[in-house]
Amino acid sequence: MSVILEHLVIGIAVGAVYSIVALGFVLIYKATGVFNLAQGSLLCLGAYICYFLSITVGLPFYVSIILTLVVAFAIGLLIEFVFLRRMIGQSHLAILMITIGLYLMLRGVVLIAWGVYSKSLPSYLSAEPINILGANVLPIFALSLVAAAILFAVFILFFRYTSIGVAMRATQDNQQVAQSVGISVKRVFGMSWAIASLTAAVGGIIVGTILSVGYSLDDFGFKVLPAVILGGLESVPGALIGGIILGVVEHFGAAYLGSWLIGIEDVIPYVILLVLLLIVPYGIFGLKRIERI
Repeated sequence: MSVILEHLVIGIAVGAVYSIVALGFVLIYKATGVFNLAQGSLLCLGAYICYFLSITVGLPFYVSIILTLVVAFAIGLLIEFVFLRRMIGQSHLAILMITIGLYLMLRGVVLIAWGVYSKSLPSYLSAEPINILGANVLPIFALSLVAAAILFAVFILFFRYTSIGVAMRATQDNQQVAQSVGISVKRVFGMSWAIASLTAAVGGIIVGTILSVGYSLDDFGFKVLPAVILGGLESVPGALIGGIILGVVEHFGAAYLGSWLIGIEDVIPYVILLVLLLIVPYGIFGLKRIERI
């Protein structure tokens, strides 16, 4: 029983990392109705910016984290202003193609600036495991749990009680109607991309600490897609629940089936996703849309 509990706690901790990355997808989709396939590249870029500030420039690591988040926020604003601003009111497919282009462009920027070799962030946490409910968990996973809890609490309150949060929800529902009642769709788009870029940087720093910083980190964005779809594209709590489910299923799969089926942990989340989508096509917390034909 203690072994199962340990796997469960570790799976939840890993899932917290996935949920932070999934949050960026949800924030943009919730505000703009666009599925941002460049989120993984923003995560990778955030990790490299933190590496550059802390190792190359030599700033204290915690200062580097703060500056990374500021730069990531500005990059999100810049991306929206340069590439997405003219697409307001256009088809979602056209904007989706732009996000694919952004994914490839940012990947190229990372390769040009830092090359193909992996980097390491400074050691800012102890290597000694922390005991949580009888399970030995690395401090970075405990940190991810705390970061996920704070981020999700903040954004749930943000969308419910702030004017810009309500404006984001209205814009996602119908951009033309939102404009007609005085909502600045340009401002909503800019804020959604800036916030999503910031959350991607948080995920990049955490994932970069766990895996090291390399250009392949951008693939992590695609790894969390089951969590995003499973929880519901419009749901902030869904991103948290979906990420935790993904982390737990993946960890149990690796622990109990990995010795017989190599790589099963990468397949199981998609199998679970397909089965659940047959039951709940919009995700666990997704909005059910009824269209008349």
